Amino acid sequence: MMKIGPIKFGEAKDYTIEFTNTGENDFEIFHLQGGCTCTEPTDWSRGAVKPGQKGFIKYRFDSSKASVQKDYGSSIEIYGNVDGDLILYEIEANVVK
Repeated sequence: MMKIGPIKFGEAKDYTIEFTNTGENDFEIFHLQGGCTCTEPTDWSRGAVKPGQKGFIKYRFDSSKASVQKDYGSSIEIYGNVDGDLILYEIEANVVK
């Protein structure tokens, strides 16, 4: 889970998730999707991330499409070559006036 903020309502900011492939096989992202309209994936590691290597996912959080609240929940759906084809990465934003 990534906690972001405080972020002022109406503001949009870019964030980066960095990860290490701790598995025994290459990891490849096929598709990303934001859990709501406020969260938009913008870039990610293309191709295979080999075991032990680092990868990244960049996304934009647009608080004007969220609610003013301390623990506003969103996510990034990561589709790739993993069991179940999906990893759900949760985001908790502190959106303030």
